[in-house]
Amino acid sequence: ARMDSLAGGKLRLRTVSGYHGYTDTVEVYFNTQRVNSFSMFAWMTNSEGGVWWITGDTVWGRVHSNGALNVNGRPTFYEKVTTARQFTPRPGVGTNKAIFKQGYETGVARINFPNDLSELANAALAGGRRYTTNVYLTLSGGSGASGDGKVYVRSSSGGPIVDSMSIDDPGFNGAIWSTQSVYVEGKVDGKLTIGAAKDIHITNDITYEVNPLNDVTTDDMLGLVADAKVFVDNNAANNDNCEVHASIFSRNGSFTAENYSSRPVSGTLKIVGGIVQDTRGAVGTFGGSTIISGFSKRYYYDPRLADAQVRPPFYPGFYTQTLTIANWWENVRIPEYF
Repeated sequence: ARMDSLAGGKLRLRTVSGYHGYTDTVEVYFNTQRVNSFSMFAWMTNSEGGVWWITGDTVWGRVHSNGALNVNGRPTFYEKVTTARQFTPRPGVGTNKAIFKQGYETGVARINFPNDLSELANAALAGGRRYTTNVYLTLSGGSGASGDGKVYVRSSSGGPIVDSMSIDDPGFNGAIWSTQSVYVEGKVDGKLTIGAAKDIHITNDITYEVNPLNDVTTDDMLGLVADAKVFVDNNAANNDNCEVHASIFSRNGSFTAENYSSRPVSGTLKIVGGIVQDTRGAVGTFGGSTIISGFSKRYYYDPRLADAQVRPPFYPGFYTQTLTIANWWENVRIPEYF
C-alpha cells in the first residue's frame, strides 16, 4: 500500500493484493482541503472564558465550542448546539434553563483554528489592498444598484481620504489587510473581507445594503477577520444600540465590547452573520438577569452561510482531523475471465 499526493489537495491510498493469480486493486481518494468555512457557525469559540449565557440571549444558527458552555438563566438557541466538553451546569440542572430548539450534543470532536491568516494577507497583496499602518475605513453602499459599493480609506479618524476602491472593480479581489489595526463602519454593497494583523474596531453600525434576513438573494457579504481582537468601540454612536452585518473571526483573541464592564448600558448588540473567536469576550455585565453595563445580545445567523462553501472572500476555513473520503475505485482481475 502507498499514499500519494495529487493535484487539487487530494491524497490517494492505493493497495494491490494478489492470491494465486487473482489481483485486487483498491484506490481511496481523500480530500485534505479546507472544505468547510468557519462562517458556517453563528457562534463558535475555543474557550467560553468564564462568560455566561443568560436570559434574553438569543442565537439563530449553529453554535459550537471547543470548551465548556456556561448557562445562567433561559437563553434560547434556535439551531443545534455542540461542545467538545460539556455544559456548566448540565441542561435542566441548577441555573441552566436554556431552551434548545434543535437539541444539543456534548463531547464532539474539536474544530481547530488555522495557524495564521496568511491566505487572506497574501490575497490582499496579490489582488486587494495591503496597508502597513492603522487604517480607518468607511464603507459606502454607492447607488441603489447591486454590487457598486465603495471603500474610503483614511490614516486617521476624520482625516482626509488617502485611498479608495470600488468593490465591484474587476481588478479588486475583495481582500483588505493591514499589518496593524483597522477601524471600520458603514454600509456594504458587494463582497468584501477586511483583515488585521492586530485588532479590528467597529466604530459604528455596519450593515448590508440588502439585509439577508429579508432577502436571501442578496450578494452583500462581509468578513471581519482579526489575528487579535474585534472590538465594538465605546463611543457615542455605539452606546445607543449597535448593529453589525458580518462574519466575525478573531483567531487569537475575542469579540468584545470595549470597556464592557464600565461603559453605560448600551442597548442591544445585533449581529447578522456569525461570531468565531478564540476566547469568548464579554459585551456587558449582568446581575441576575439584569444588564448592568454594555449590551444585551441578539445574534441572528445569515442563512446563506449554512452552505459550507459560501463565505466572504478568503474567509478562514477548516477541515476535520479525519480525512474525508472523496471517492473510491476498485478493480478485481480473475485470470479465468480476463
